[in-house]
Amino acid sequence: MARSLVPTPFGGRPWNVTDLDDLPDDGFRYEIFDGSLLVTPPPAIPHGRATYRLRRLLERQAPDGVVIGESLAVYVNDTNFYVPDLHVVPVAALEGEGRGFAPSDLLLAVEVVSPSNPGNDLVLKRHAYAVAGIPEYWIVDQRDRTLRVLRLEKPGAYADDIVVKPGETWRSDRPFPLAIDPADVF
Repeated sequence: MARSLVPTPFGGRPWNVTDLDDLPDDGFRYEIFDGSLLVTPPPAIPHGRATYRLRRLLERQAPDGVVIGESLAVYVNDTNFYVPDLHVVPVAALEGEGRGFAPSDLLLAVEVVSPSNPGNDLVLKRHAYAVAGIPEYWIVDQRDRTLRVLRLEKPGAYADDIVVKPGETWRSDRPFPLAIDPADVF
C-alpha cells in the first residue's frame, strides 16, 4: 500500500527532488506530487507480470527510434517527480543528463493499478500526468483485466478513448502502430 508522508520534511517546506538523495535505497518507489512524498513498496508478482508482458508486447511492435522503458522518472519541477511503471519516449530522450525525462519527452505513460491503492493510478496520476501534458496515459487494471486508454483532450485533462477487454484486439497509430489484446497482458 502506498503512503503519503505528510508533514513535509524540514521546517514545513514541501518535499523536493533533492530531498530524495537523503532517502534510503530500500526498494521502495519515491515520488513527489505537489510537494508531498508518495512512498510505494515493491510491487507483487502479478503487477510485475503485467508490466513485463505489456512491455514485451510494445517492444515487439515499436519502430526504431522509440524506447519502451520501465521505472525511469518524469521530472516536471522540483516538487513534482513521477515514476510511471512503463514509458515510451524517443530514443533521443535517453541522451539527457537530468533526474528524469521532461514531460514533453513522453509519448506515453503506463501504470498498472495497485490493488492496495488504486486511487494513485486512477485519480492522482491521471491528474498529474494530464497537467504535465503527457499526451497519452494507459491504465492497466488487473481487477477487471482491462486496458484503459486516455488521451489528452485539452491542457490538463484526459478523456477516455477506449476501455479494452480480454479477447478484444485494439489497434492504434499512437504512440506508434500497434495491436494489443489485454488477454496477452494478464
